[in-house]
Amino acid sequence: MKKTYLLLVVAVFILMSCRKTDTTPSWVIINDFVLTTDEPTEGVNSHDITDAWVYMDNQALGVFELPCKIPVLAEGTHDFIIYPGIKQNGISATRVKYPFYERFDVKLALVKNQEVVVTPTTSYKSDVQFQLLEDFEDLGVDFYKEPISDTDMVVISASSYPDIVKYGSKCGAVYLTQTDTVYKGATNTNMNLPGGGAEVYVEIDYMNTNSMLLSVIAENSGGSNEAPLVQMNPQDAAEMEWKKIYISLKENVSYEIYATSFEISLASVLDEGNSSGVVYLDNIKVLRFQ
Repeated sequence: MKKTYLLLVVAVFILMSCRKTDTTPSWVIINDFVLTTDEPTEGVNSHDITDAWVYMDNQALGVFELPCKIPVLAEGTHDFIIYPGIKQNGISATRVKYPFYERFDVKLALVKNQEVVVTPTTSYKSDVQFQLLEDFEDLGVDFYKEPISDTDMVVISASSYPDIVKYGSKCGAVYLTQTDTVYKGATNTNMNLPGGGAEVYVEIDYMNTNSMLLSVIAENSGGSNEAPLVQMNPQDAAEMEWKKIYISLKENVSYEIYATSFEISLASVLDEGNSSGVVYLDNIKVLRFQ
């Protein structure tokens, strides 16, 4: 009798050990974000939201490059939060939630081994303040040629350059040649940018065969201090396309504790070995919170 009982216990133990945990996932497919803007006050809805920072029931699931397909070991209805993510300063190693875009909230009903598809939407937060909004659509340009320049930024139209202008009806252009080798321009808008670690960004749409450098200028009672920040590297002319970059000014602005106002500058010198080059620009925005 004891032997029979022992064999029964061993058999049950073996059966329980062989039983596997069900790891069949539910699948969440996240498409690219759709950005909506109020064009007169916020500019066009160009963006480069590369990542989704995903949370389920306030628990982080991870950061995923868009579009993505995520396995989730859960079923039933759950609350999801998806934050738009960017490459800060255009660097893949510095992926962050973009602070000026709204998060996307949605309830999803998950079913094991089935897919649910989400197309997240976002917009600028209501307390975002645009210190600069240059879309080249109005008369005049916010960047003024500096004395070192031997060429200037010009405005071109979609009617004359339909293959170049992508947003609206106009964009900016800097043309460099062997005789016109240097461009430098700066704003003159007395931007009020917060320090103390507050978020400040520049957004720029660009397409270029020549490099261009963005710098921030701190104005104070004793003069000004200019700090180079990010260089936009040239593209191959045959594969040139519009790109967007998000440049953080937070550290530089916070460092300048005595600054009374700020400007940004753009500089381009004909790249070595080239006989000509061009930089197209559009939708230049400087953003902070109110």
